[in-house]
Amino acid sequence: RGPAWANSLFEDNAEFGYGIYLAQKSIREALRDKLIDLAEKEASIKPLVDEYLETYTDGDANQAVCEKIITALADIKDPLAEAVLNDKEYLNKKSVWIFGGDGWAYDIGFGGLDHVIASGEDVNILVFDTEVYSNTGGQASKSTPIGAVAQFAAAGMRTNKKDLAGIAMTYGNVYVASVGMGANYNQTIKAFT
Repeated sequence: RGPAWANSLFEDNAEFGYGIYLAQKSIREALRDKLIDLAEKEASIKPLVDEYLETYTDGDANQAVCEKIITALADIKDPLAEAVLNDKEYLNKKSVWIFGGDGWAYDIGFGGLDHVIASGEDVNILVFDTEVYSNTGGQASKSTPIGAVAQFAAAGMRTNKKDLAGIAMTYGNVYVASVGMGANYNQTIKAFT
């Protein structure tokens, strides 16, 4: 099925993406429970369900066993099997990405972003940091470095740039990468993997 895309108001990116993540997580947990119940009734799929549970948090490994489960369930006449097949696109672990600019991440949407980072959930966040409000003609933001000249900061920015990466890392369970896309393309790719 490939990637899916949804848009929100720019200040709600974090909450919107987090809602998508929580919805698919809830559906997936219900499917997992149905598979466990079905494995108790149908011994033939118990090894597949065990493998599914072992790979539950590993997207690539989980995808392979999901395909086997879908094939096996097609031959089982049971309401639980039908229910799982009806929502089969939610069986495997998905990668959820939240995108936004620095105006959102550092300023207007920071509260929601901080909430999602602090949640400890497995979501990916990509902040496009241009160091100004790009969509309003280059106004200074909390991401504008000290001394930089920008609209509404003609004399130079008087405060330090907010350390968004440092704030995220204080939670201890967050991976943070910072790259200059034009400086080293290979490093940019490595940061995404």
